[in-house]
Amino acid sequence: MSTLQTPEIRAAETVTLPVGDIEPVLDAFALLDHRAQRRAVKAGLAPSGQYLAMQDGDETLLLRLESRITHIGRGGACEIRFEDQRVSRDHAIIVRHGRYARILDNRSSNGTFVNGRRIVATNIRGGDVVRIGPAELRYVEMP
Repeated sequence: MSTLQTPEIRAAETVTLPVGDIEPVLDAFALLDHRAQRRAVKAGLAPSGQYLAMQDGDETLLLRLESRITHIGRGGACEIRFEDQRVSRDHAIIVRHGRYARILDNRSSNGTFVNGRRIVATNIRGGDVVRIGPAELRYVEMP
């Protein structure tokens, strides 16, 4: 008797998870690493600029997009770092050019979503809802 498994048995052991089956976390602030949490400001105190907004209970906190290119993910080199296994190491990238911003999915396992639609790359505007793994964020432009 052979110790190798038949293709039918191997296929049954690996199941592809459906894309988009991750429930979004409305209080995404708790998933951020401590460095990003310290940089967050209350919505009423934010100077003009471009931000990602997230909830912490009933409070809205903003993370400023400080550089032209912002990496979002679980990896240590990311500017916005989440501590959740459902977020890829280098999950997504936001590129700002003047007043415009574009988000790109960086071959993440669970996808990047804008306003409920899975994207590869798309422009984002103020008010757009971005989902990175389980974290739900809103892109905000403060005048």
